[in-house]
Amino acid sequence: MNETCFLSLKSGRRLCYGDYGDPEGRPLMYFHGWPSSRLQGFQLHALCLEKGVRLIAPDRPGVGQSDLQPGRTLLDWPPVVEELADHLGWDQFPVMGVSGGGPYAVAMAAALPERVTKGAVVCGAPPLAQFPNRSEMMWPYRALLRIRPHAPFLIPGILKMSNWISQYPPDEPPMSWVMKWTADADREALNGNDNFESVTRSFREGIAPGTAGVQIDGDVYTSDWGIDFSKITVPIEFWHGEEDKNIPFSMVKEYASWIPNATTRFFPGEGHYSIIMRAPSGVLESLYPQTKNATEPVAP
Repeated sequence: MNETCFLSLKSGRRLCYGDYGDPEGRPLMYFHGWPSSRLQGFQLHALCLEKGVRLIAPDRPGVGQSDLQPGRTLLDWPPVVEELADHLGWDQFPVMGVSGGGPYAVAMAAALPERVTKGAVVCGAPPLAQFPNRSEMMWPYRALLRIRPHAPFLIPGILKMSNWISQYPPDEPPMSWVMKWTADADREALNGNDNFESVTRSFREGIAPGTAGVQIDGDVYTSDWGIDFSKITVPIEFWHGEEDKNIPFSMVKEYASWIPNATTRFFPGEGHYSIIMRAPSGVLESLYPQTKNATEPVAP
């Protein structure tokens, strides 16, 4: 495992990525959530080592240790990942996007169908510009979406406050107050083990160089993605909890229906974090059914 690797891109920028799992294993490109970083890939390190999969998790521009790319769009990402895949010697590979990484997995499938074999989107964000009714979203997300167009100068302070809150354990204020907004399944998954520390460590790394890259990353979700979903040919599987408070199940159910080869796994009672934490082997095996020691995918 090497959590901090660098690649110099043709643009002159540096891309940072984490290298997890089996170094000789089958390839998997992993896209982290928002606000987060490449360190999120650590959650799957032991499983990938067991299953014979090498997971590569890049920081997006301006996030973590990757250089900033002002004004970037969602479709600026596939050429960057293609450079990384060339560097790794990967001709074809599946992609996995978790939460805010979901759009990046879909963008890869749309832009590079000759290289992306399959996609998994776990609790992934939909194109929010096409969902003006956001009443089912958790109120802090709704507040951020309202603040950004009218008072963007407030966002850095909010992110810095979140960084301060993240240093408290999940069962103590002020973090315990935040946890009350999440689904019951998420509180169960995050409390009492290393999952919470993994999530907060990845978040703190994401904003370590400052908040500009995270803000640009957030703007992508409400922009026009520039994707014709009806023309995506790569198989994509959506995994989503029906009690997800961060990204409502109703949005994702409609969004997935726009993609011809999409399949869905929706789980009653599950939240935003719980699926990838409680049943990661099912997601991994949906991408590689013949992984070492593989079993049938299981629901949370």
